[in-house]
Amino acid sequence: MTSPFRFRPPEQEDVDHDGKVVDDWEDNALSNALAWSSQTFLKNWCQTPEHWTSRFANYLYTSCPCCMIFRGLTIGFVIGSILWILILAVAVTL
Repeated sequence: MTSPFRFRPPEQEDVDHDGKVVDDWEDNALSNALAWSSQTFLKNWCQTPEHWTSRFANYLYTSCPCCMIFRGLTIGFVIGSILWILILAVAVTL
């Protein structure tokens, strides 16, 4: 079994939604562990372009690292705020 921190998807699986081979892999422990987790636990999520996770990722994709960070922070803030509002609403009604 391959270590999650040394994992690298086979080339035939490391393609983008257009079917082109992705050559911008960051070969570090975090990236490898996240890829291993995705392949191990959520294998059927990103394998087809029709799955909602693939469509959502394509919708948010950008090649600019700063833009990707701010998109992630914004989405995290919105989802976190909604969850906290729901938690507080439940707590107040109890």
